[in-house]
Amino acid sequence: MKIVTATQMREIDRRTIEEFGIPGERLMERAGEGVFRVVAEAWRRASAARLVQLRETRPPSDDGLARLRIGVLLFAGRGNNGGDAFVVARLLQKSGIPNLTVLLAEESELRGDAATNFARLKETGAEILVVREADEMEKIAQREWLVIVDGILGTGAKGPVKGLYAEAIEFINRLGEKVVATDIPSGMDGDTGVHEGPCVRADVTVTMGLPKEGLLRRDALNFVGKLEVADIGVPRQVIEDAESCAELLTENEMAALVPRRKRLTHKGDYGRVFALAGSRGLTGAAAMVCSAAMRAGSGLVFLGIPASLNPILEVKLTEPMTVPLDETPEGTVACSALPKILEHLSACTNAIVGPGISTHAETARVVEEILKKAKVPLLIDADGLNCLRGKTELFGDYPAPLIVTPHPGEMARLSGLETRKVLERPWEVAADFAKSHGLIVILKSAETVIADSDGSLYINIAGDAGMASGGMGDVLSGVVGSLVGQGMKPIDAAKLGTFAHGIAGEMGVDEKGQLSLIASDVIELLPAAFERIRRCGEARSARIQSPAQ
Repeated sequence: MKIVTATQMREIDRRTIEEFGIPGERLMERAGEGVFRVVAEAWRRASAARLVQLRETRPPSDDGLARLRIGVLLFAGRGNNGGDAFVVARLLQKSGIPNLTVLLAEESELRGDAATNFARLKETGAEILVVREADEMEKIAQREWLVIVDGILGTGAKGPVKGLYAEAIEFINRLGEKVVATDIPSGMDGDTGVHEGPCVRADVTVTMGLPKEGLLRRDALNFVGKLEVADIGVPRQVIEDAESCAELLTENEMAALVPRRKRLTHKGDYGRVFALAGSRGLTGAAAMVCSAAMRAGSGLVFLGIPASLNPILEVKLTEPMTVPLDETPEGTVACSALPKILEHLSACTNAIVGPGISTHAETARVVEEILKKAKVPLLIDADGLNCLRGKTELFGDYPAPLIVTPHPGEMARLSGLETRKVLERPWEVAADFAKSHGLIVILKSAETVIADSDGSLYINIAGDAGMASGGMGDVLSGVVGSLVGQGMKPIDAAKLGTFAHGIAGEMGVDEKGQLSLIASDVIELLPAAFERIRRCGEARSARIQSPAQ
């Protein structure tokens, strides 16, 4: 899905209205419907939980539950974001969900479609409160709200928010309830994700038409929450014509990449992956990368490991086959192991090099020699990348597809930049490195950036903060390496592998919680993640083929 700037989205809206004759009022209606669906579901879940809580604290005969009105609080500014909020309030009223709309302007200040939808909202008899002074909001806090809708400011707002709008934003954040932002959290710059003043901290942001670049920039993610994209009816041609610097990975699009197997098949059809991983004290990295590769569908996985560690890995692993290698006195892979490694690589479809191998001088030379002499698709991660610090010229001469999977610190060491600079401009840094070295970069962070050598850029936000623990990168390497071995195009393997890894992490948080999730949990949930993505594609296909469409 294309990622656009606020200016590009305004051009999309203009073409939709002027060239295709779709009224702005209709676009606003569709936008409100998209937000309403998210808000209504959030309210149903929250109200059900609240009623259970009340029943536990009140006598069963107390009929106060039947009269309970705990609703949705909507904040609306004078612009189109306020208009979207008016549509949401009208749909809530129609559905019987209690709500109150707080208008942070005089009705006479409303214009165009926003004014039209405010008039339609008043006709429903919904509760509306016009607020012109900050202290007027305090009486709102005396009532209980389950969901708050932010419809104050949109992507056109620039600079720090001041005055009544700033007070309203701070009030929303103080309430501490579930917040749904309309298009963008108020106070955030739609292009940069920066907020110079107060900014709404949303749990969910429902953005319109296409995701805005600012929503996906690193610092913005703490305020965006979960990102939903509402289809507002923009013609396909307009979307196809729109300029875009990057694409957001989505479940619908990733579904088409999930491998399908023929009935008549065997293990040799699904890759022979060789992993050079692990060293003394770091056997877990080797075990995780191999287990993840198997769970992602590899037919065969071979693990090259220092010989003294072979008994440990044979206990840790069942399906992967270990390849004992010559080692240094420190328990890392020695230079004398290189012939055996190259022999195995010649019989394999691809290789993963790096997780847990250490940066021992001999081991680093092994990594360099693999880059000089191997000819299979190669993924380099972790210590494999650290071994190549200052030697990135080797990347350009590699004869087969090459994927590197650095985190920001490793990217800094490879590129010669400060880590701070990588964090400030991860999209640009990844793109520049991929193009200049002729490879694929998977720059791992809260918003993982996937850059292809042709300049294509993909952003993945599937995942959860619960994945911030050791071993997650090893799992990702195993998944992506597995998909390459199964014959997938390397860039598609990078995209699907990263996305599925994130979905498995989200499912793991649902099951284990953020604090307790570990990398092996993600490995065990990879089958469910791939199945969820695959079924999403089947459901979408069924909708497209339905006569009702």
